[in-house]
Amino acid sequence: MIFAKATVLIALSTVVCATPTGNVKSEIKGRDSEPPASAYSFLALRSASPIHFGSLEASGLKIWIGKETSSYCPNPPEQCPPGNTTAFLISKDSSYTAAMDVAVPGGQQVYVDPSGALSYTQAHSASIPTGSFTVGFFLSNPDDTENHLAYFTHCEGGFVACPIAPGQGPWQVFVQFTKGGLKDENVPSGNATDCLGFSAATAGAPQDGPAAWQYT
Repeated sequence: MIFAKATVLIALSTVVCATPTGNVKSEIKGRDSEPPASAYSFLALRSASPIHFGSLEASGLKIWIGKETSSYCPNPPEQCPPGNTTAFLISKDSSYTAAMDVAVPGGQQVYVDPSGALSYTQAHSASIPTGSFTVGFFLSNPDDTENHLAYFTHCEGGFVACPIAPGQGPWQVFVQFTKGGLKDENVPSGNATDCLGFSAATAGAPQDGPAAWQYT
């Protein structure tokens, strides 16, 4: 039953992901949307590898494994969210969008840039590179009550982690496009064969409020 549900989700999301969405934001689904988006942090699962159980972290408007979360809050510390972990908002409707779990007005959209890099917008900016994908994100196995796990994925392909040098982290997260794959010139090490595929599994229960004011 769970496999069938995931298959349906993939089929539906392929429709909305058939072409890039241009260089403008999609509507961000937040905690106050109807239905509200759910907040999750994610761990990389790749047995017997240096990225196994590594957390997905926001840094420099990209997503990494092996870097610390980079965030900012303009308010006094007691008025700021924690800001030391990375969390994503995943839509529960047919928009198939994702955003960063932030408090900053306007939010921060998650997208896949034309190179395949998993990215997010700068706060207070709607700028997204032409040819990026802002839709196609979803959770597979959301009802796996036995293992309490769901998996973050994108309809254009699976996630891969690409090191800054062969076998040496930190590792930048990309979507390996089903059509075209990754190009050597787009990955940090200059060689796409250095990248490791992984599953992005939910890590822990969502918290009550935004994880950060904004990610930088």
